Amino acid sequence: MKKFLMLLAIASMAIGAISCQKEVQHETPASIALYTHPDKPVAASAGTLGVTVSATVDGWTVTSQADWITVSLAPGMEYTKGVREVILSYTENTTGSQRSGDVVFSVGSYNETYTLTQAAK
Repeated sequence: MKKFLMLLAIASMAIGAISCQKEVQHETPASIALYTHPDKPVAASAGTLGVTVSATVDGWTVTSQADWITVSLAPGMEYTKGVREVILSYTENTTGSQRSGDVVFSVGSYNETYTLTQAAK
């Protein structure tokens, strides 16, 4: 009977020690995904294009690398995690040639580039 009680006490202590261990928390990796169309150039006239962004963490940024593209968040949106919409506004293409410009979405050390191509006039 003593052996049984001793075994029961040891088993109880082992179960208690296991249940007291800290829960391991995994940090969500910083990433960003882009969802948009078109798969062809936008028109030569000035216009806008919405880009849907899915970010896993707050504090992401978006920067245009082309002087003819400006970026803004859709009304009511913030640079927080979740699904957001970014508006790309582009000027009329008067260059006579098709042109392309990059827009870089960044979060942490992760970058995703969207290339906007605009038809010639």
